[in-house]
Amino acid sequence: MKYLVLLCDGMADERQPSLGDKTIIEYAKTPNMNKLAKAGRCGLVYTTPEGFPPGSDICNLSVFGYDPRKYYTGRSPLEAVSMGIPLGEGDMAFRCNLVTLSPDGSTMDDFSAHHIDQESAHEAISRLKELFKGDIVEFYEGLSYRHLMVVRGRDLELETTPPHDITGQPIVGYLPKGKDSDYINGIMKKAAQVFSEGTGKATGIWLWGQGKRPAMPTFQEMYGLNGAVIAAVDLIKGIGLCAGMDVINVPGVTGFIDTNFAGKAQYAVDALQDKDYIFVHVEAPDESGHMGSIEHKIASVERIDSIMLPIIMDGMAKYGEHRILLMPDHPTPIRTKTHTASPVPAIIYGAGVEPDGNETYSEFIDPSFELRDGYQIAEMFIK
Repeated sequence: MKYLVLLCDGMADERQPSLGDKTIIEYAKTPNMNKLAKAGRCGLVYTTPEGFPPGSDICNLSVFGYDPRKYYTGRSPLEAVSMGIPLGEGDMAFRCNLVTLSPDGSTMDDFSAHHIDQESAHEAISRLKELFKGDIVEFYEGLSYRHLMVVRGRDLELETTPPHDITGQPIVGYLPKGKDSDYINGIMKKAAQVFSEGTGKATGIWLWGQGKRPAMPTFQEMYGLNGAVIAAVDLIKGIGLCAGMDVINVPGVTGFIDTNFAGKAQYAVDALQDKDYIFVHVEAPDESGHMGSIEHKIASVERIDSIMLPIIMDGMAKYGEHRILLMPDHPTPIRTKTHTASPVPAIIYGAGVEPDGNETYSEFIDPSFELRDGYQIAEMFIK
């Protein structure tokens, strides 16, 4: 049996009056998703455990089959693993976003520095490295606006807020808080020196998602299958590496609407020659939701359906018995531009799966299963 998870990050949404009171998925042209729904089983999955925020880190851990209540230590350590950054027991990692603040520095204009290009991002991180040279603070370059900072040998207690949660809002109420917040706020303030010289559309950094090195059993130890992950973002690659999976790098992936949809699908199908289980992550719907762009979100959903799914469905059929799991990790409604903890619709399709009567796929399927502990979806999909 071959297994493929197609994780459409943030795809679920709310009804849009401008779309005839339909959700993005209902409005978009999705004949292939509907084909899976009609031939498979549809259900609702609660990927955010009670008391946790609906972050992509927590929700994707659930979809991978790991209970966040046992294994979650923070977002940034997972990204550090992906980037090959060693973390000692006393070290703490932070996500370092390049952001655009209002001219007076009071408002979060854009959490991604308007999807800053790599050349400008490289210049900014290089200047930050030079500014903090000799300090216990280290900066590591990632992709576009997504980077990492590591504080070596210092245990910090504080609360932070993801910048994509506060687009268009004053930052004063969302700056790091808690025992060691002055230290982290001081780093952000000092870093502003770099951006006064001009580094593309970025005007500052935002530190969040802190945590320490994780420890978790491998996917093969838990489920008896060898696997690989395909993603543009370091967070998902990091979860895969912590799970003992291989990371397959696909040319032209961006984490945005211009990503290489066809390449992701084809590499995933080809990888099943040697692997039992492939986890394919698509970031574009989530980015579109954070931007509040209905047009981009519709386009990303339709490209998943029209470009990726035909390659995946035709390609997997060549292996004989197979199953496909299609689902978001969490909703990212256009209206709020941030994640919610609402349950997400999932389709399980393939060998041994009896149709449950659903004709189409959306947030409003007639569920034949409902998982309150979202991490159980992996075992249900496999067994």
